[in-house]
Amino acid sequence: MKLLAVKNWKDFQHYGQRNPPWIKLHRAVIDDYGFCSLSDAAKGHLMLLWLYASQNNGKVPADVPFLEKKLSITGLDLCSLVDRGFLIPEGGASK
Repeated sequence: MKLLAVKNWKDFQHYGQRNPPWIKLHRAVIDDYGFCSLSDAAKGHLMLLWLYASQNNGKVPADVPFLEKKLSITGLDLCSLVDRGFLIPEGGASK
């Protein structure tokens, strides 16, 4: 299964190896041009992906049907989030 890593995941973690029941959303995200340029739906999808990643060491599967079902969403565009650098294909840059 292909995995996508959340950009800078380790930089924002202070729990070590624990499985936190919540994530911290830094207010600096509203100053991030890339985040602000996302559609409202994509912002919501990204935040839900961050929640999901919190229980998987900062990674999410590159499986749109699974994630849409798991997160109870529709219209997930993983390619757009990868292209904008919010998700990084495991093993480095996308091909």
